[in-house]
Amino acid sequence: MGMTQTKKTDWTLDQLKRELSARKQVRAWIIQQEHTHRRERYFMQEMQSLVTDQDREVRARALEARIMVHLPGRPGRQGEISKKLFNSLPLAPQLDSAIEAALQTDHQAWELPTQIPPQQSPLPTSDPRMAEDLEGAMDELTQQIAASVSRKRDTIFNSAELFLSVHDRELHLSNGLTHRHSQSRAYVESAYSYTRKMADGETRADEYLNARWSVNMDDLKIQQLFDETSERARHSLDVSKPPSGRFSVIVDSEVLATLFNNQVSQLASANAYNGLPFIKTGENLISEAKGDLLTIGLDPHLEYGADTTGLSEHGVTQKPLKLVDRNRVIATLTDKRYADYTGSPVTTSRGNVVVEPGTLSHAELTRQSPHVIEILQFSGLFADANSGTYSSEIRLARLYENNGQEQKVTYLKGGSLSGSFTENFKNARLSSNRVKHAHFSSNSMQGHGYYGPDFALLGDVSIVG
Repeated sequence: MGMTQTKKTDWTLDQLKRELSARKQVRAWIIQQEHTHRRERYFMQEMQSLVTDQDREVRARALEARIMVHLPGRPGRQGEISKKLFNSLPLAPQLDSAIEAALQTDHQAWELPTQIPPQQSPLPTSDPRMAEDLEGAMDELTQQIAASVSRKRDTIFNSAELFLSVHDRELHLSNGLTHRHSQSRAYVESAYSYTRKMADGETRADEYLNARWSVNMDDLKIQQLFDETSERARHSLDVSKPPSGRFSVIVDSEVLATLFNNQVSQLASANAYNGLPFIKTGENLISEAKGDLLTIGLDPHLEYGADTTGLSEHGVTQKPLKLVDRNRVIATLTDKRYADYTGSPVTTSRGNVVVEPGTLSHAELTRQSPHVIEILQFSGLFADANSGTYSSEIRLARLYENNGQEQKVTYLKGGSLSGSFTENFKNARLSSNRVKHAHFSSNSMQGHGYYGPDFALLGDVSIVG
C-alpha cells in the first residue's frame, strides 16, 4: 500500500502579492508581515535565592493584509477589510473569504501614494544588543534582576517576569513600495510583599506589583524599578482611605502618556471626518488655560521610542511635527486616506508624543497646595479618547499636607478618582525633568510612545473616598 501524501499548503509572500495583483476585484492592498523572536523568563525565590521558574523561547510569524476592492456600479466607493492570513492554510480560500467580506462594506475610495519615497537612513528602533544576541541580553538583564533581589530589604520578594523580543517587519504596498525595519521590546515586572503584625493583634500582608516597558535595555532601569516596588510594598499597610473632595493631584509619566496620546487623537482629520471630537488649527487645546501652557508634538524619529518609524503604513515619509504651541493648535494629523477624503495635505500621522517640560521639581510640585495627593498606582486607568475623561480606583497614593515649611506625608489606598483633560489641565504644572515611556499591547504591531515631564500637578480633580 502506498504512503498517503500530505498536501503542502505553505505559500510565500511573493505568491500572496502575485495572487492579489491577479484578482480583478482588488484595486489596492497593504501587506504587513512580522517575524517575532521572543524570550520569556519567570522568576521566584527559594531558600533566599533567585530561581528561574519558567524559561521560554517563542518564534512566531504574523501576516495581515488590508484589501481594497472595487464596488460594481458604485463609482467613488470601495470595499475594505483587514484580515490576518495564515501560512499553514491554503491561500486561495482565505483570499476568497476576505474579498467577499470586503465587498459587503462601503467606504469612500482613496488612493495609495503614487510616488515611492526615497530610501531613508535607519532609525534607532532596535537595541543592537537584543537584535544581535537576544540570549545574551536576557542573561545580562537576569543578572541585574538577581542583583536587585539580593539587596537587603524589609519586604519579601515574591516574583518577577522578564520578556524580551525582536520584531522584524516588512511593509508591502500594491504601488510597489517595500519597507523593512526591526523593533526591540523589553518588559520587566516585579512583585514584593510586606507582612506586619497590626495593632489589633492580627498579622496582615499586602503585595505590590510594578512593571515597565521599553525599547532599549538601558531604559528599563531595573534596580530603580525593584527599589520602588519594595518601598511601596512596605507602605501598603500604613494606609487610610482618601478624603472625598476636589484636590490638586500629581500623576506620573505612565498616566500622562495615556492622557496625552488620547488627546492627540482629537487633532486628527479622521475625527473631523467621522464626526468625533476635533480641535481645529487656530483653536486652543484647553480653554481658559492658566497653568503651564502645553506644547505638544509627534516625533517619529525619537531614539528608541515605542512608535519610532520612518514610514506610515500607507507608505508616507514621517517627520517630526509640532501640533500644539503653548496651548494653540497649529497642525492637524492627516494620513493619506483622510487627506483624500477631506482634500487636506498629507502630514505626519505616526510618532511618539513629545511634551515640553515645565520648571518645577517633583518636591516643588508637592508643595503647590495645602493638600496634594500623588497617585502612585491606579488599579486600572480607564480613559476615553473622545470625551477626554478618565477614572480609576486608587491602588496606592501619598497625601502631602503642607503647613508653612512643615510637610506631613501619609499613604492612602482605596476610593476612586475621576477627571477631565480639558478641566484638570487648565491650571496644570509640569515637572522640569523629562522621561521616555513606552507601552505595547500583544495584539498590535504599533506601540504608544511618550517623551515628556515625569510628573504633572493637575488641579481640581474629584476624589471619592
